[in-house]
Amino acid sequence: MIISDLFQKVLLEPATDATELLIVSGYAKAPMAGRHLEALKDMKVEAKVSLIYGMASVEGVSLWDHTMFKKLENTSPFMCYYFAEPLPVHSKVYIWMVDRKPHRAFVGSANYTQSGFFHNYQYKEVMAETNPNIGVEYYYLILESSLEITHEDIEEHVTIHNPMESHTLDNAVKLTLLARDGTPGKTSGLNWGQREGRNRNQAYIPISSDIAGKGFFPVRTERFTVRADDGFVFIATVAQDGDKAIHSPEGNHIIGQYFRNRLGVDSGAPVTREHLDQYGRTDVTFYKIDGETYYMDFAV
Repeated sequence: MIISDLFQKVLLEPATDATELLIVSGYAKAPMAGRHLEALKDMKVEAKVSLIYGMASVEGVSLWDHTMFKKLENTSPFMCYYFAEPLPVHSKVYIWMVDRKPHRAFVGSANYTQSGFFHNYQYKEVMAETNPNIGVEYYYLILESSLEITHEDIEEHVTIHNPMESHTLDNAVKLTLLARDGTPGKTSGLNWGQREGRNRNQAYIPISSDIAGKGFFPVRTERFTVRADDGFVFIATVAQDGDKAIHSPEGNHIIGQYFRNRLGVDSGAPVTREHLDQYGRTDVTFYKIDGETYYMDFAV
C-alpha cells in the first residue's frame, strides 16, 4: 500500500515509456490536470491523459473547471469525459498503458485533485497497485456511460454550474496594481516583461506583504482557477520569494495580455498610471470561492 509521495509514485514514476494514462476519479479539478500535464512535460513524457469524472452527473461540474478542461483538451494531450448516468461513480482508478496494452494500475482513495495527491496530512489518502487488465476493463465499462465534455448534449446530462451562484462573496482581499512609487513599475507587476529578451506582455499581480502567506491564497506550487468579472478564466499560482506575486504557470504573458486588453493598451506596450486612471481602477479584488477557485473583480 502506498501512503506517501502519491503524486510521484502513482502519477509520475510509472510514466516512463507509457503512451497513455486512463483515469476514473469521483472528483477532478482542472488545476490538478494542468499541474500533472506540466510535470509530465518536464519529464519529457508525451503520454496522453484520459480522464472520466465520475460524480459529474450527480453533483455537476463547475463552469470554471469545465472551461479549463476544454482548454486543456485544445492545448495538451488530454481528454475528459463526464459520467452521464444517474448513479454516481466514486471510485479512483489510474491505469498506465504502453502502446494500448495495460502496464500498471493503481486503486485507492485519492481523487484527481491537488487535495487528493498533495494534502496527504495524517496519511488521509492511500493507493495500492492492482491488476492492470482488470483496471482497463473497468475503465472502458465506465466509459460506455460517459460523454466527452464537448458533446453537443453534455448539458442535458451534466449540470454545469456557476460557483458564483451558490457562494456569498464575503471572503475577499484587494490587491493593488501599483508599486510604492504610485506607478505600475517599469519592470515589475504589469510591466514585468519590459526588459531585454523577455516577452513584453509578461506580467504578474502583486500580493502585498500583509496578505502574502496568510492563508488566503494556496501555498506556492499549488494551482488555482481564477475567473474574472468579464468571464475570462485562467490558471494561477502563487510565486516569487515571500509569496508576493500571482503568476500564470501556463505563461505569464497570459496575465499581461489580459490586462492590456481590458485597459486598451497595445500588446507588448508598457502599462502606465494614466492607463489605469483612465480605466478607473488601480487594483483588483480577489474573492475566495474555495481552495482552488477564485473570482477576480476588475470591473469599474
